[in-house]
Amino acid sequence: MKRPLAWAIAATLVLAAQWVVAAPLEEIRQILRQQALDPPPEAALTALREEHLAESLKEIDPYARHFNAHNYRSPMLGRDAWIGIGAELVPRGGDVLLSVYMGGAADRAGVADRSVLLEVDGKKIPGLDMISVADRLRGDAGTPVKLTVRGADGKRVTKTVVREAFRPLDVEPVQPGDDQVLRIREFVGGKTRAALLATIDFLRVTEEAAPLFIDLRDASGGDLYEALDIAGLFLPTGTLLGILRSPGGERRLFHAPGGQKILRSVFLFVGPETASAAEILAGILQQHGRARLIGRRTFGKCCSQTDARLSDGSVLRYTNSEMLFPDGGSCTGAGLVPDKTISDKDLNHLSRIVERALSPSTK
Repeated sequence: MKRPLAWAIAATLVLAAQWVVAAPLEEIRQILRQQALDPPPEAALTALREEHLAESLKEIDPYARHFNAHNYRSPMLGRDAWIGIGAELVPRGGDVLLSVYMGGAADRAGVADRSVLLEVDGKKIPGLDMISVADRLRGDAGTPVKLTVRGADGKRVTKTVVREAFRPLDVEPVQPGDDQVLRIREFVGGKTRAALLATIDFLRVTEEAAPLFIDLRDASGGDLYEALDIAGLFLPTGTLLGILRSPGGERRLFHAPGGQKILRSVFLFVGPETASAAEILAGILQQHGRARLIGRRTFGKCCSQTDARLSDGSVLRYTNSEMLFPDGGSCTGAGLVPDKTISDKDLNHLSRIVERALSPSTK
């Protein structure tokens, strides 16, 4: 199974780590033998070789990765200040879309959110892989890059964007028309829940009669416990959130804590890139009837990975837990089916998603 494809144009531009061939294989075998969620057969561990290590790991664990020390970036760092255009690359069919950060360089230059990227400095993009596209966008702070894009109206436009250091908001307020949407791209431990509450308070969107729209289309993961904490904001104290399955058959139940609660109706916008922690949040609220999902089927990954530092400084990432929903099921391999399914085309237009969310039709 492939990972969700949302590529950040970041300061280090570590968009896809380069796997190294040389690795302490016996350490990798021992970690997987003792700590993996589902310990692999001994024959599969014995068969691990330095050659084609990436492929061999994926056969054992679809989400296992080996990073060399130079290319590794801890997911616990969150979205720090980046140098770039202020957008993410989102593959969709044969196109590359720009998911634009509000207030970033691309946004200020007039690049519309979810525009189709056609050219970078006059060089055509269609046919290139994602790493090659990202390489063409790479550059130092203060340097310009010309982006030719196709907007929702089908017209081609060229905008000059000056690369800059930029730290995205943990929760982005986006306003398509008269409606306020809160966009979450990543769940960062100790930050996203507080940012969500602060943003709601700042925007004074507290009327219980008004719906709350949360955009998870580009949320490909993050901290599991932060997602659980956010789910608890919408559910009564003591409500079962989920069951964490760990190595050795251990199961741990999580319940909604007390404290501040959000009582408004909730719509979550989801799509093929919605995965991991975001899927877990969406699935919990959907199962409890606390939120309606609008969009497309999600990625299908309700398991969690951890990173282990090896003796040579490289890092092994492997699956060590899986979150089960209150009914005991999991989204892994299946994804979540929205309450209202929309077309791929409409998924790229936030105002249309809001319109469908508020539509009285059931499908």
